Amino acid sequence: MSTFDSTFANPIECYLALFQDAIFEQIGNKYVFENNQFKRRDLDTVVKKIADMSDKLYTKMVVKNNAFSKCTPRIDYNALRGVVSRYSRDIFGFRRIKARLENLENITGFNSELRDEVERIVSESGHFGFLIPSSSPYLHRQASVLLYWFSVLKPFHLDRKGNDGLYPESYIIAYYNEYFSYSLVNIALHSQSAEMILHKNEEYFKVEFLNQLHFRNLSRSSLEFFLPSWIATIPKKAS
Repeated sequence: MSTFDSTFANPIECYLALFQDAIFEQIGNKYVFENNQFKRRDLDTVVKKIADMSDKLYTKMVVKNNAFSKCTPRIDYNALRGVVSRYSRDIFGFRRIKARLENLENITGFNSELRDEVERIVSESGHFGFLIPSSSPYLHRQASVLLYWFSVLKPFHLDRKGNDGLYPESYIIAYYNEYFSYSLVNIALHSQSAEMILHKNEEYFKVEFLNQLHFRNLSRSSLEFFLPSWIATIPKKAS
């Protein structure tokens, strides 16, 4: 998968496009407010950025394996919007509440002890709709949620151009959305000196992981439990 890194001049842009809050504007880890409301991002711009990255990645795949030239990739933009929207809700829901409380404290003198108590109540229970009650979830948790929504909503499709010719391996045709999503997320992780390594166990990757991801046999919680064992730190290259 690291062979695809050169696809992007600045790999960190891939990470930011996929892993940042797609709905509300942030500078660093701070939310931006306008008239005491979250400043909204242009979701269509976010989706277009991911779609452009996807086009570049597929072009690279064709260069590496000409069999991909026998197919046409297709993106379901509504599904892609759903992926980034639901990911942002799950990952950033608690951080949004925390930011809102801090902003309220700044403009009204809202008691900081009361703010801390509200945060504690929210963080102690999943019954408030916050599946991940943390303002800074671990990287593997972010990747798990992103892969989960890609597998549920399936924005990436692969159409054959005809009935003859050499096509990509059958497991890629069958599980293309999951294969492509995994590749795209892995490129983003590389910018954080991390990498999912399931593909290095080729048989398991083909027969088990992609199959279970495709048929949604892996829930968010099971992915969060399972994925850390399959994320490795990328050693820094000697200068």
